[in-house]
Amino acid sequence: MAPDTRFTNRSKIRVSYLWSPSLQRLSDDLPSNVGRSSMVHDLIKSLGLLDFEELKGSLSGRGKKGDGDGESEDDDDNEGDRDEIQNEDKQEADGESQRTPVSPTELSTHAQDEKATVVLPDPSLGTKTCLIRYHDRSYIERLLKAHTDEDPNDPTHLPSSPLSSTSSPRRAKIARTDPYNLSHDNPVFPSLSSYISHIAAATSTACRLLATDETDWAVCWDGGRHHAKRKEAGGFCYVNDLVLGGLLLAREGRIPLQLKEGEDVKRQRTRAPRIFYLDMDLHYSDGVSAAFHSPTVYPYPMEEGVNPPKPPNVLTLSVHHSSPIFFPPPTPLSLLPSPGTESPFSLSIPLSAYPSRQTYAKVFNQCIQPIREAWDPDYVILQLGTDGLPGDRVGQYGNWSVAGEGGIKWVVERVKEWGKKVCVTGGGGYRHDNAARAWAEVMGVLLDRDFEEDMPIPHHDHFEQYAPSFTLQVPDSHMRDENKPEDLEKAAEVFNVLAERIKVIVDANS
Repeated sequence: MAPDTRFTNRSKIRVSYLWSPSLQRLSDDLPSNVGRSSMVHDLIKSLGLLDFEELKGSLSGRGKKGDGDGESEDDDDNEGDRDEIQNEDKQEADGESQRTPVSPTELSTHAQDEKATVVLPDPSLGTKTCLIRYHDRSYIERLLKAHTDEDPNDPTHLPSSPLSSTSSPRRAKIARTDPYNLSHDNPVFPSLSSYISHIAAATSTACRLLATDETDWAVCWDGGRHHAKRKEAGGFCYVNDLVLGGLLLAREGRIPLQLKEGEDVKRQRTRAPRIFYLDMDLHYSDGVSAAFHSPTVYPYPMEEGVNPPKPPNVLTLSVHHSSPIFFPPPTPLSLLPSPGTESPFSLSIPLSAYPSRQTYAKVFNQCIQPIREAWDPDYVILQLGTDGLPGDRVGQYGNWSVAGEGGIKWVVERVKEWGKKVCVTGGGGYRHDNAARAWAEVMGVLLDRDFEEDMPIPHHDHFEQYAPSFTLQVPDSHMRDENKPEDLEKAAEVFNVLAERIKVIVDANS
């Protein structure tokens, strides 16, 4: 398929980087990843990969009331807080442009190298009105409730200390009556209400930059919360920023149709975009896949002479480890589909334990590429969790690599070759030094910056956390890949049939 025509005559892709001081601080508060955001952003800054200069020209107009999806009376109570946070962000972010990265390799000498443009999230895209475009109103109201105003009799209220005399009975009550799953993996924490607004705003801003052709790749490492459901939290995720971003892209990223002879350019016709959601996290994207699962039945084989139903806006494909003892528990949608599935736009590639980069290369070439070619997306949302890397304390069954064919960098290079508009987010990744290393390496791929093997970590605030190697390299694992060639071949056969079916449906409705 031809690359996106919007890339024509541009030798370099435009890369935007979603960040703000408050987004970083609030993401650092996430109980499952305390401090990770600072490690990630500070390493990437120290490598000289970010350009803060353009912030000065963009701060004045971004995030004013009315710029978002529309606000209502529901949002009025928080407007003053949002304005205060935004003003603080502007002041702190403006100061970043005065700082020069320092490293053992004198990265400051690369002033002419490509850099990602830092963009502040638009707070008007994180309001209650925006959040309930997908999430249940009662659930969002619970999340937005100020922590200090919580009713101690609320079943989702956690005791202030695990040593509290009421901790045991409270935990028992939570297990029975918590309607929103705000316990155990998903506890309420003091900055939760601000956190969910910032995460939603960040990924939605990234998607809007794509829809308005202000960038080619929008990077949001704090996003990627793919387990959150419409009415409940799950897997360390409270709101599903990926779903909210995908819905925004579907609304605002419509594709102009070619003008017919004599047609008035002012009456340009458009079509709904095709969006490819690709999830490479070690865990199944249950929240995103459920949200975009189409209820339409696509019969197979098609009855002769009958046009197939229209495709949905979003095709989801999740590559993940699957096991009865691994979160989330397997469901029909998380397993390998049959060639004749009635839902060819909700796809999964379940993997056995310790998938290596060689397995990922086969999966990408033999399964993902045929689907991409058949679907021919206008936009890609790439969830790039790093919990599949070795040594992850939550992933545990990962054996992926950053470098080499089939590694994380290689996957990003392949997606880059598609020539499409891409929003790339973070996700899982619970060994924070390796998450930071991997995402910094991805930034290098996007910016055509080649880092030397065993490149030293630049001296910065988190330098000591990269011991003992103090390099960018993530060592490969020596675990045995349990994925069998015959299983990968079966998946390839299934996905080639599915690709043919998808192409027929797309072509019939184009």
